[in-house]
Parts: sequence; C-alpha cells; structure tokens
Amino acid sequence: MLFNIWWVCEELLKTYCEPGERLTWGMGKQMRSGDVLKLIWRDGVALPEMVFGLRFHAALTAILPVRSEVLMARGDCERPLVMADDLELAPALPLGDVLVEELPLDLPYGTMVVMLPDRQMPFSQVLGETVGEALLLAQSLSGIPMEHETDALYIMAHAAMRRAATLGLEGHEVEPQGFCRGLGRTLSRHWLAERRPLLPDPMLFQRSDFLWQRQLAVYLSELDPGFTSPDPLLVPEDLLRVADTPLRLADWAGRTETMLRAVMGAPEREDVPLKTSLAARFNLQ
Repeated sequence: MLFNIWWVCEELLKTYCEPGERLTWGMGKQMRSGDVLKLIWRDGVALPEMVFGLRFHAALTAILPVRSEVLMARGDCERPLVMADDLELAPALPLGDVLVEELPLDLPYGTMVVMLPDRQMPFSQVLGETVGEALLLAQSLSGIPMEHETDALYIMAHAAMRRAATLGLEGHEVEPQGFCRGLGRTLSRHWLAERRPLLPDPMLFQRSDFLWQRQLAVYLSELDPGFTSPDPLLVPEDLLRVADTPLRLADWAGRTETMLRAVMGAPEREDVPLKTSLAARFNLQ
C-alpha cells in the first residue's frame, strides 16, 4: 500500500513539477508551483521550532495583520517564500490541502503561507525579507491600477519600515537596520531584475537607509514613468494596520488596497467601498 502511494506521488511529481505555475517570489531565480509540491511531498517542509515560530509569527502579524502560517523549508530554499493557501500546486490541488495532509497543522481557508529557509539567518533580516514578499503578494491580489503599482509598493515599503522601527517598544526583538536590509533584498529582486546597470550605486539595496536615498527615486522614475516620488514623510504610520486582529488573506489585501487608494488618490474600485478619514494624499497628477 505504501509503495503504491509513493508511486502515485512520484508520477504526479513528474507530471507537474516542470510545467506548473511560476512563482515570481520565492526560491532561486525562478520557482514553479510544482517545485513547492515536490518539496512538501519529499519531506522538505516542516513546522518551526516552537519558540522561534511564535516569535516570528508575532513580529510578522504586528506589522501585517494577516492570518499566516510559518513553516521551515529545507533543500534549495534560499529565501522566504510567501503564498496564498489556495495556490494550485497542480490542477485541483491547492497548497493548503497538501499541507494539511502532510503536516500536523490546522490551516483555515484564507491563510498566508510563509516558508522560511531552514538555515541560520539573522532574524530581523529574514523578517524584513518576508514582509517584502508579503507586500508583493498583496499587490498581486489587489486591483491597484498598473500605473500606480510602483507608487503603491514604495509607500507600503516605507510604512513597513516605520512600523518595524516601533516594534522594539512593544517587546519584539527586531533590529530596524537588519529589517530594512532584508526588505531591500526582496525589493531589489523585484525592481532590479536585469536592469541593474541603470542603478548608479550597485550596493544601494544593501544599505539600511536605501528607501530614503534620492537615487532610488530617480531610478524608479526611469524604471516606471508613472512613479511620482511620493513624500515618505506623508506616509501614515498606521497605513498597514488595517485591523486589530489578523484577517483572512483576501480581506487583508482588500483593506490594504483601500488604504492605499485613499492615500494615493487613485480611482476607487466599484466593488471596494472607500471609507477612510486619512487627509494626506499624494499628488498623482
């Protein structure tokens, strides 16, 4: 019986590990959903050590109030992987269902799944990198107009950095500079890609103050003509605090989008009512 189950798993892996849906956030230069399936079925994903898991989850949800599950990934996992639980790893085979079958955990629908490299890495840096991946996931789930996407990510990054800087006052052992360097690792993968020669300082994203550098705004303006260089000082401190308790992933992404639209003055989506008291807006004319 066990042999038959293993044979079926191997056949599915052969079928789906190559084609699969590509994940633009995750391991290596490019990852496919089939690679995640292979990692799970070959015992490459496990629950974190309890103390670390609780500490990381608490810090993550203190910045982003979204329901999440933190796991550890072995093998070729070199950086955090952030996914929705309903991501199909194969036809009619969502990530959440696979994890519940393979691991001793309860995974409610609407959970953001975080897989961290199972290796020694600075806590604050991994947290910053994970938050960056989560912001990219939120952006992919939102309906922010394409011409405002760079502005939106830039604003969310500043809000996350400002929030991380206050965590120490709440008892979280998070080092802001390490957090920002981790955030920079994620954003450099997203914004640079093959365009590194356009960046005057190739080490920019490794600086803990990269978000405040004028050359970043200049580079993003060249990268995206729609980028308006929003003033970081006008980013509300509580921009990402859209709830007091963790929300389902879709609800969190929706509320975050609503806040961003209010701050940026972007056109309101018909299916997302805009309710906010924020007065500060960026000029996107």
